Parts: sequence; C-alpha cells; structure tokens
Amino acid sequence: MAGKAKGAQTTMTGADWQRILRIMDEAYQQHLTGMVALRERVVADLRRKLSDSKVLDHPRQGARSRSVPARKRGRKRR
Repeated sequence: MAGKAKGAQTTMTGADWQRILRIMDEAYQQHLTGMVALRERVVADLRRKLSDSKVLDHPRQGARSRSVPARKRGRKRR
C-alpha cells in the first residue's frame, strides 16, 4: 500500500460493492447449475439401477408388504 499510513482504512464505493455482489451472484448461479446437473445424474443412475435389478417388478418370495409399518423393537406395550 504505497502512500497510505499503516492501519489506514479504505472506503468501498458503491461500484466496489456492486462488483462483489455480482461475483457472489455468479458463484451462486454456478453452484445451482452444478447441483442441478448432479441431481440429474443421481436420478438417472438410480433409475438405471432400478431397471437393471427389476426391484419394483419382482418382490422377493416371502417378503412383507411395506404398506404396514413394522413394529418397533424395544419395550413391550401394555
């Protein structure tokens, strides 16, 4: 910092704040774009795995239906 005393403060102008906010907005938009792309890849991968394993088409022999929640283990009810 040539020409400034040690410990001197600089004043940020409105243009400085606008630049900072623009950079933050661009970074946030890139973050959102990346999250959308990641979500699309995860959904596509899960769909592929489900279709490959036929999980929804062929339930295991003797498997219980999940429409009725399983009873929690632990203390017996009175």
